[in-house]
Amino acid sequence: MSIVNRFEEIAEALFTGVFKKDQTKMQPVVIARELVKVMHQHKQISVSQVYVPNVYRIFLNPGDWSPLTSFGNSFLLELSKYVYAEGRRFGYTFLTKPAIELHADEQIEPRQMSIEVDVDDAIVVEWEDVSEEALLEEDQREQTNIYREEVRTNFAPPPANSRNQEYFLEVMEGEDTGRRYPLKGDIVYLGRHSQCEITLSDPEASRRHIKLTREAAGWLLDDLGSTNGAWVNGRRTARQAIVPGDKIQIGQTALTLRLSGNGVEREPGGDS
Repeated sequence: MSIVNRFEEIAEALFTGVFKKDQTKMQPVVIARELVKVMHQHKQISVSQVYVPNVYRIFLNPGDWSPLTSFGNSFLLELSKYVYAEGRRFGYTFLTKPAIELHADEQIEPRQMSIEVDVDDAIVVEWEDVSEEALLEEDQREQTNIYREEVRTNFAPPPANSRNQEYFLEVMEGEDTGRRYPLKGDIVYLGRHSQCEITLSDPEASRRHIKLTREAAGWLLDDLGSTNGAWVNGRRTARQAIVPGDKIQIGQTALTLRLSGNGVEREPGGDS
């Protein structure tokens, strides 16, 4: 079970009878989701990392704050694990494990909240019940299982003669229109950074925008916390299996995944 689903179950177990039957109170899962939204909004992109805050101060109406305080640090630790797991899933870097604080503020309306963020490398947050490594391994297993299920349902069987075929991306729109990039190796990064396997000229592309990972049945696309997001066939996505013919949108650049025969890449405009 992933930490994301695990949080919802633990929150329900902690607060059954306190929140579940009283929909007028601030729901714990709503707080967790708002924290993740704020984390995304405050990411900072460096040369090689995407950093996010590690201190989150939540201000609630006293009527919403009071019931949560009776559970001590349990709720705050689960929120910390939730934010950390979600951040790592998007490739973000924390200076330390996230510290979550709850504060009462009479100026906040009931069932509303205000969240302030900060960066502090002196913060120490301990997870006594589960190690960080075990937490990440658990979440990774869940993501792998989900993807394997997607492969079974979304990927068509590879062509019988695909042994000598190779994948490539063709730029259909944008400054690099007409260029074709063979997908070599098991991991391919796309973005403006010169060290990416595929370097784009698009000013709206992030330095490292997406990662493509070769799988047995095709490729898996991961958005690396890009500012403008990644889109597949017109829909924004953080992670998705892709097949030949799928259209990927990065900023002003549109690319199509294709499969060439016998390892030979056809020239743009040639016969297909």
